[in-house]
Amino acid sequence: MNSQLKAFFQLIRWPNLLMIVFTQMMLNYLVIGHLFKLIHLEMPLASLDFGLLVLSTVFMAAFGYIFNDVMDEDVDEINKSEKRIIGKKISRVSGLLAGRVFLILALAPALYLSIKLEMIQLFFIHLAIAGGLWYYSIYLKKIILIGNIVISLFTGFSVLIVWMYQLVALRQDPMLMVDALKITAFIGNVVLLYSVFAFIISMIREIVKDMEDVEGDQQTGMKTFIIKFGLNKTKLLTYSLLIMMLSLLSIAIYISYSYDWQKLAIYLMVAVGIPIIYFFMNLKTAQEKKDFKDLSLLAKIIMIAGILSMQLFYISYGT
Repeated sequence: MNSQLKAFFQLIRWPNLLMIVFTQMMLNYLVIGHLFKLIHLEMPLASLDFGLLVLSTVFMAAFGYIFNDVMDEDVDEINKSEKRIIGKKISRVSGLLAGRVFLILALAPALYLSIKLEMIQLFFIHLAIAGGLWYYSIYLKKIILIGNIVISLFTGFSVLIVWMYQLVALRQDPMLMVDALKITAFIGNVVLLYSVFAFIISMIREIVKDMEDVEGDQQTGMKTFIIKFGLNKTKLLTYSLLIMMLSLLSIAIYISYSYDWQKLAIYLMVAVGIPIIYFFMNLKTAQEKKDFKDLSLLAKIIMIAGILSMQLFYISYGT
């Protein structure tokens, strides 16, 4: 029973789910909530409703992980036979059932929120995400770069959706909307910056994982970028994304210095900038599966460091 439970938590990638919860809570309370509090306004979206949004996002991600593993059963048998869960620790049928349960758990709070906020379009966005994850697992991940882009877009959108729901709730109170106009554009820019950061680092990690899994992908007929264009061109693509991330980081550091947020600027240079440069240097010599596995872990560390910068934003702005 304990081994089955452990396998289940591994299947839903519980550390990744915790990261989603952590990111959305940090953004909601340390960035959005903090800026509303500075102008003496309550956040438009109630805490309970925000909790339902987080649950919907997390359950949707769990559905995506499970369904993708079910569809990847043959690939995982080659790429990670010892760590494979579907078909080894949990049956394919049980995996599909668990995926359906998580999909329902994801859509139920989304439907409730869309009705409460009087915008049914929100529910259709969640439906579109579910369809996108399903289509990705079956078809899109087999198309060069398209699958990587889709997953990275979902990662970035998991950040953006928090502010989107706050804006929808804001429109229900015209008086609050007028009072909040002085900060909405600034919040939107900050959230967009974090969302783009999440997209780029996710894209880098997806491509590195393709480099790590190239053997199994080749044997199962996958058409990833590295299979089509080779290792050197794949590294060039990754370098391009790293340069984009460094450019984005430079903008964030410049803004921090212009607002006299010294601690945030230093943090971004040290905790985010140095690991990116280290990644850049180690990518050049990476050749083996273990090298790319280490780079994938480093990408996740960079992502966490970026999320933690929200704490420095909270400390620096208005305190």
